[in-house]
Amino acid sequence: MKNLGLCIILMLIGLSSMSQEMNKKVKRKVKMPFWVTHVEDTDILGVSFSFFPSNYSDNMGGNRTFGIRIEPTPISLLEFMFGRPLLSRTEEIYDSKLGLPANQQVYGFNFSTGTSEDIDLYGVSVIGLSQYYHRANGLMLAGVNQIEKANGLIVGVGGNGVYRGNGVMLASVWGNEANYFNGVQVSAFNAILKKGTGVQIGLWNSAKNFRGIQIGFWNKNDKRSLPIINWNFKS
Repeated sequence: MKNLGLCIILMLIGLSSMSQEMNKKVKRKVKMPFWVTHVEDTDILGVSFSFFPSNYSDNMGGNRTFGIRIEPTPISLLEFMFGRPLLSRTEEIYDSKLGLPANQQVYGFNFSTGTSEDIDLYGVSVIGLSQYYHRANGLMLAGVNQIEKANGLIVGVGGNGVYRGNGVMLASVWGNEANYFNGVQVSAFNAILKKGTGVQIGLWNSAKNFRGIQIGFWNKNDKRSLPIINWNFKS
């Protein structure tokens, strides 16, 4: 127990030093070990709690969690049932979104019933229903994922949507869809809408400007459409 306590103290000291270094240009508040995310320009070292998306308020931007973020919000159910898709559909919209600073940044773990706001994640996210992120790097697990820029393992029990991504996308019946993707897609339905490289495995696979292998009941790329297996290794 003493060793565990010492490790926790050292971790908090390290996170505090990191936060102070990042705060040199901006006057920010530092809170530990528990705090809420509903305060502007705050670094939370430990566990943060969020009860509604920061998009609903003008005074919640610039928050950073170094540790664990927990979001038990009932709004997520309504957004999952009635919310519109948030993922960019054009390059202009994508550039405008990614050109803005995120409302929140999470370095560590994010646990939520559902996340739907402009968040940058660096770590692991486990979501009960659906999640939307500006950027996500690491492991993303949810009922449905919508991520503008993703790197890592993206697991959607229902499906995944990514504008630009690298890594592995795993989904079930609702499938995987990406505008630009490099890596592996595994689902009943896989689609790369603009450009990609790698492997698609599913019942139906479709890809534009694609270099790689497709394995499934029906596979389509710019060169040909074939059952069972298809390929293209030329630009």
